[in-house]
Amino acid sequence: MTKTEKKSFHQSLAEWKLFIYNPSSGEFLGRTSKSLGLILLFYLVFYGFLAALFTFTMWAMLQTLNDEVPKYRDQIPSPGLMVFPKPQTALEYTFSMSEPQTYKKLVEDLESFLKPYSVEEQKNLTSCPDGAPFIQHGPDYRACQFPVSLLEECSGVTDANFGYSKGQPCILVKMNRIIDLIPDGYPQISCLP
Repeated sequence: MTKTEKKSFHQSLAEWKLFIYNPSSGEFLGRTSKSLGLILLFYLVFYGFLAALFTFTMWAMLQTLNDEVPKYRDQIPSPGLMVFPKPQTALEYTFSMSEPQTYKKLVEDLESFLKPYSVEEQKNLTSCPDGAPFIQHGPDYRACQFPVSLLEECSGVTDANFGYSKGQPCILVKMNRIIDLIPDGYPQISCLP
């Protein structure tokens, strides 16, 4: 049969059936069972080797990590600071003492920030010594309680409006944890009018 001659549908179907399974040679999709077995064996060995290589690489990389301290730390000398309440624009707070609606959102932001520091929320934490570094050596670490009474007027206990109704607003600055930092002296922030 030449290329210009068209095959009938039955001839094409018979050729496809013969390609899928040839009973005379025992071929399935043009391959014998031995050929299929060798291909399957090759891919099992190949992908098994890739899986072993990946596993070994991950194991070797994990051996370089320390459970106590992160491998890479910021090279920035100053720590990250968070300011509460979050200002609308770059550290600019605008409110009116006589209009509680103008500082309501600021007070709610401070309340939500201080909620995790309530006595009920911290009952499972460790009471740490005041004024002395609480140095721990792993692998089990305990978090210290932070009594909001240390914030004095800004604790929200004596003044539910955090000083906004008096024109002396509280703005809390929280420093992110720095590994191996041992503070020296008494930190104090002075606000100039």
